[in-house]
Amino acid sequence: MTTTAAPARRILLRSSWATVNIGDVAHSPGAAAVLHEADPEARITLWAMRLNDRERAMFAERQPWLEIVEGRFDEHDVASTPELARAWEEADLLVHGSGSGLVAGRDMYRWQRTGRPYGVFGITYDPFGLLTPSTLAQARAQIEALPGDYMYERDRELFAGAAFLYCRDSLSRDYLAGQGTGAPCLEWGPDATFAYDLSDDGAAAALIAELDVRPGFLVAVPRSRYAPYHRIYNRVPEQLDHYKVAVNAAHDEQDMAVLASAITSWVRRTGQDVLIGPEMSYAVQLAAEHFPRILPSDVAPRVRVLAEYWDLPTATAVYRQAAAVLSMDCHSPILATAVGTPSLYLRQPTETIKGVMFGDLGAPERVVEIEAHDAAERLADGLAELVADGGRPARELTARMREQAQSRLVQMAHRAVSAAGRPGVVERPVPTALGRV
Repeated sequence: MTTTAAPARRILLRSSWATVNIGDVAHSPGAAAVLHEADPEARITLWAMRLNDRERAMFAERQPWLEIVEGRFDEHDVASTPELARAWEEADLLVHGSGSGLVAGRDMYRWQRTGRPYGVFGITYDPFGLLTPSTLAQARAQIEALPGDYMYERDRELFAGAAFLYCRDSLSRDYLAGQGTGAPCLEWGPDATFAYDLSDDGAAAALIAELDVRPGFLVAVPRSRYAPYHRIYNRVPEQLDHYKVAVNAAHDEQDMAVLASAITSWVRRTGQDVLIGPEMSYAVQLAAEHFPRILPSDVAPRVRVLAEYWDLPTATAVYRQAAAVLSMDCHSPILATAVGTPSLYLRQPTETIKGVMFGDLGAPERVVEIEAHDAAERLADGLAELVADGGRPARELTARMREQAQSRLVQMAHRAVSAAGRPGVVERPVPTALGRV
């Protein structure tokens, strides 16, 4: 008897929003890894918004099974590249990757018209956004005060038809539940960065040796209230860009002072070194402008400032070797958690509500609001706790957070590949842990 194998599922992953932020780089390989593990026979294609040569090289070396297309559609629904046109035509499922909202909303609307299944893989959906500064507690109160018909109707229609809608923080999920989206699967699902593990240990060891950073060091990650995207992408600033620059000018010095106080406490309490590194490319200049200038004279010699924007595999490997990570950007604590290193997230009020995710994973104390009256004390005590008893309790908590996030991502991936259909494909039991790629 001759049997015909069922055709492989074809999954189109819309992701890779930027290369100037290592967190945005990490979304795609994390999502691709769990989707591939859920169905190794599936043809997974990354439809990237932005890629540079070093990201392409990373995918080619570490995930050679991943196909990559680039391009966009014009107002007449014509693809700008033949590779994108073919991937769009052949795909069984479109997956919107992790990010701050519907980064590729127009593409999702366009796909919805095809009648084929689609889903959302771990987004934040913040109804107020970056221009309404708030603590996470204030954000929750604001969201709970909104009427049930507040959200954009077009997004409501999109979500109602989604095969799955995963929110990477419970506050986004609760908001959408209150808006009556009608989504058949509206659940919490962590950022795909928790599944990222493509580190470059050799490059990290070389960097640590070059900077003469001793074992037991802290990585500190600075940021401004707003990323200066007009400068990053070398475009003429618009009115909103000027607004953001003005806000940064008013807050950079005091925000860096809070970070400096934590670094000072670390050096004086532990006697260990600090490496200041960027999550976003612009933060190289931000760090150079403030460090070591604002540090006490007894602390400055123990601090190294990275003079260039590092690549994601190197940064991740450095995080793995660190004793702890303290970051003003949200994805470095995620990356640190993914490699087992305890971390603190120093949150600014101009960030989205995504920081709720750490509480969702059982560690709300690992988020410190920068404008809290006791922020400096909480940071000092929090860092001390991360390395107390040789760091064992903090690393055990980090391991539990990682296990919870990665197990959930495995479940999400299996639901996604099931949504892609394909008759004759036998579903396998869903594992409870993520295998490494």
